[in-house]
Amino acid sequence: MEAIICISAIEIQPRPNGLYCGHSFLLAAQVRLGESCSADQRMAVNIICIERVIVAVQELAKSRENWRRAGFGIARGEFERSGTKIARMAAGAVEIDLCEVEADGNAGPLAASLRGAVENGGGIIGWVWGARGELAVSEQSIVLPGLSEPTISAEILSSGLPGVVTAAEKTKLDIESRRLMLRELCGANPNSVDYLEHIVVMTPTLEDAIAANEAIGIPCKRIREVGNGARQAFFKLEQTVLEVVGPARGKPGCWGLALMCTDIADAVATARAEGLEATAPKLAIQGGQIARIVEPLDGVAIAFMQAGPRRDD
Repeated sequence: MEAIICISAIEIQPRPNGLYCGHSFLLAAQVRLGESCSADQRMAVNIICIERVIVAVQELAKSRENWRRAGFGIARGEFERSGTKIARMAAGAVEIDLCEVEADGNAGPLAASLRGAVENGGGIIGWVWGARGELAVSEQSIVLPGLSEPTISAEILSSGLPGVVTAAEKTKLDIESRRLMLRELCGANPNSVDYLEHIVVMTPTLEDAIAANEAIGIPCKRIREVGNGARQAFFKLEQTVLEVVGPARGKPGCWGLALMCTDIADAVATARAEGLEATAPKLAIQGGQIARIVEPLDGVAIAFMQAGPRRDD
């Protein structure tokens, strides 16, 4: 499905079912509703994947050790640009970047979000979409380490999700190429993590989140009632599900990652052997098994999963 990138604004129109349908999305830091964009301000783009997840950490050396103890392979070298240092990991074809920012360094959009997250103990600040087609150049972009090239430039977007930063980069690599290149860069994950199954996001208004994602060509696949007035909306790109939960009871933003393993018992044993507390695998609501690392890693809740027969809701 194609979305239309618009330099100036996002247009959202009501649908008969009470949800919303967007026709364009913003390449800027704020959304201004009710404006439109001319033909020369927009171009088609097809978002195909979540290319990477961005995690704010306080001290990169300690974070590298914590994630290693949880069983993740980590690239030996570090990327540094404008006061931000990045260590790279992978869950299949999705890169996970651990980012430390200097307290008085770069004042760009990524650095500001990283500092804000670090003040609250760190955590996922957002992600980068992988897109086909040409991307219009926005006033705000971030430089990140690349795979087939030394660096990539990702254009900052308005996510439509409070507390979440998103950007988009033009990707030329398919899922298998990204998987193989990340494995070569980071090594195999001793915890048997094979791919990123879920990103969980808490948001104050679920309808707004659905509208924002559909505006960039990512349809909502399913809505599920979870009780106490809360609902989950599910969006899928390649192997990864974006799960948005609302209304959020606490602070909105990214909550955690669910990672699919080939051997969940081995994932739990690996974490425990390194001194981390992890729950025993149990049946998951959606089928298969699930286990958790009890204490979040750099503010990121971690769940291990293993596939199995689906269960009815």
